[in-house]
Amino acid sequence: MKSAHILIVTLILVMFSCGNEKLPSLNIKKGDDFSWKVKEPCTVIYSNSDTLSGKIKCRGGMSSKYYKHSFSLELNNKYSFLGLPRDDDWILNANYIDKTFMRHKISYDLFMEMNPKNIASQSTYINVYINDKYEGLYVLMEKINGGIVGLNKHDTLAMLFKDPPIFTEKKLSYVQDSLNYYQQNFPKVTVSDKTYYIDKFKDFLFNSSDSEFAQNISNWVDIENVIDWHIILLFSNNSDGIMKNFYFYKLDKNTPFRFAIWDYDHSFGRDGDNEHNLMERELDCNRSILLKRLVNIPSIGYLDKLKKRWFELRKENIISTKKFKRHIDENEKIIRSEIEKNFEKWPVNGKWYYDNNNYEQELDLIQDFVKIRIRQLDEYFNNR
Repeated sequence: MKSAHILIVTLILVMFSCGNEKLPSLNIKKGDDFSWKVKEPCTVIYSNSDTLSGKIKCRGGMSSKYYKHSFSLELNNKYSFLGLPRDDDWILNANYIDKTFMRHKISYDLFMEMNPKNIASQSTYINVYINDKYEGLYVLMEKINGGIVGLNKHDTLAMLFKDPPIFTEKKLSYVQDSLNYYQQNFPKVTVSDKTYYIDKFKDFLFNSSDSEFAQNISNWVDIENVIDWHIILLFSNNSDGIMKNFYFYKLDKNTPFRFAIWDYDHSFGRDGDNEHNLMERELDCNRSILLKRLVNIPSIGYLDKLKKRWFELRKENIISTKKFKRHIDENEKIIRSEIEKNFEKWPVNGKWYYDNNNYEQELDLIQDFVKIRIRQLDEYFNNR
């Protein structure tokens, strides 16, 4: 009897200690201010144990206006944080505008769960310190690169682009890098410029006849991957993700282009400007010439494939209110004890928020959105 009591007490203590395990931390040591343009040397101490060296800079487009900054970290040697794959390129995402810290991560996890071939950043959570001063809770992400997507780097037609403006017919007057219009990440545009190939694809998208498009589109893009990308857009109502917020890549000369998703904090109940949106405003996928032509050319049978895929994902319980709640609960276990500390540093009523929702209210908002959106999409596809 005594041994049984000891066993029960031991199990309780183990459960209690596991449930309250402190989240790991990164302490970034750097003497000067962080640059927005070039990575500069730094030292990183991981959970007061391993000391790593590398380079770091601030990162972000629209998010650069927020007080809490994101960072690009390039280590001198590959390293595995919190069980993620070993790599030397990492993103420390401040996730300032999403008070749940979950929209990015759940979107990525869901997209990868749909199909093992789908690529998104594997990610987790970490506390960040700068020169021993607490900076807040962050989402630690893999940086999407040729290695993660699996490019055959010896193939002359292997290529990777970040947010290429491929669905805009007229050339944009302003882009992030005027010398790299399509934001070619691999190969380096100075080594082998693939602009001609993307221009050829754009010409096909905008100028081919319907019959030519129907006959040849599967040579250009992986239709199964496009369907999953289309569904994550519809489900999350991420209007920002239609024309950007994706990587576009081609593994080698024998494979078509595929999409890897990126930047999904404006989703699941929030618009691109962080405005509350429980489907008062629905995204318009026709903004993408690719999706518009796939849907509107009957001979392709794309809508039937999209409908079939939606109900496959529903039947497999990959998309359901219950499964989404499980995603939330799994993340909640990791970050719940850290939320209060983060919002003491970065208050929930900060300048850039539309409202003063706290963490719990924002979780409720996501779950309310998911119930509404699944019901809408079930009805939409049932009536096709």
